[in-house]
Amino acid sequence: MLATILPMLLDGAYICPVRYPQEFAALTEQPTQDAAEAWLATINMRLARLGEEGAFFMAPAFIGSRQVAQIRDEILRFRDVYFPAAQMLDLIRQTDPSTVQLVPGEYVALYDLDRALAQSTTLEVQLRGVLGVIRNGSARQSNHENLRALLEHLAKDGYLVLANKDSGTYQVTGKIEQLFAVVQYLDEHKLLPNAEIDDRGQSGQTQELL
Repeated sequence: MLATILPMLLDGAYICPVRYPQEFAALTEQPTQDAAEAWLATINMRLARLGEEGAFFMAPAFIGSRQVAQIRDEILRFRDVYFPAAQMLDLIRQTDPSTVQLVPGEYVALYDLDRALAQSTTLEVQLRGVLGVIRNGSARQSNHENLRALLEHLAKDGYLVLANKDSGTYQVTGKIEQLFAVVQYLDEHKLLPNAEIDDRGQSGQTQELL
């Protein structure tokens, strides 16, 4: 299993029980963790985790000037990397703020999004406003087609995984916690570009992304 896990970590994967259940289960075992740590240490990296029960990922073993420069570049690329994902996830959250929490393992159904937009012109306007960041999104397409493109975009970026192709149902992956952590950090350090974000931590509460 380690031979499968290490290339995934090197590729930047966030190994969570939703997207990679077998690999995640293996990494929760101490011998596999130790072996992964030992191998990653040879390339000055380490095995990191999002919280005590979150996804596993690879991180630098030491934060030097090169790593600081990389972090600075990521912050400068916020509009291109994190902000579009936050906008799309916020649209999903607003379809039913009382129940949609966007926590790992939660299901998101295309049918529910369709129904919410059909009942809200505000959500429809919001969808039109994010078409520019949705891959394959277009003003010429229907709301249904653009919502499908939105879900496919988030799945390709690793925040969702397709759970049922026939019903268009997706499941939230552990990588979403990484986005919340970045957004929270940027908010606390007043680095967000023209966005007000009220992050309530990584508990089961609703994440107010935007």
